Amino acid sequence: MQFLKIFLSAVFAVFFVFDISWAHTVLNVARSSEGTEIITSKIPVRPYEFLIQKIANKYNVPINLAHAVVRVESDYKARTKGAAGEIGLMQIKPSTARGLGFKGSVHDLYDPATNLEYGMRYLARAYKLSAGDTCGTILKYNAGHAAKKMNSISEKYCSKVKTYLASLK
Repeated sequence: MQFLKIFLSAVFAVFFVFDISWAHTVLNVARSSEGTEIITSKIPVRPYEFLIQKIANKYNVPINLAHAVVRVESDYKARTKGAAGEIGLMQIKPSTARGLGFKGSVHDLYDPATNLEYGMRYLARAYKLSAGDTCGTILKYNAGHAAKKMNSISEKYCSKVKTYLASLK
């Protein structure tokens, strides 16, 4: 049992240091009657749970939708940068954040709380403009609040969001 604890601690330390996100699982370990260690269950853990919940609630965004967007956008990796300059957990562009009142440096958008604050504001507006429709929200979050026609990129994005949402049920 001691070896397993040390091993799992080392594995989780590596995932933390290198921001490897698929390791967001807690393993329940028990000892069998023969004395061997067995994994009895895996419990998914959503990173930034409290922060996402707090900011999503502040802007009236469904928590699972907020998690789905963060999952699809960055896989919960706060240091992610997109090809078009999108930053952080919610992959928000600095110009979009500035349009929402952000006054900090581009580097500040890598901070999870800051990124979620401005990303969630933008998502909340998309959600409101689409009357809560999931794909409408995703279209407006991904292609801009003025977008009206679903494109192939937003269709794929919506499909990923719906798949993630379904996995939470």
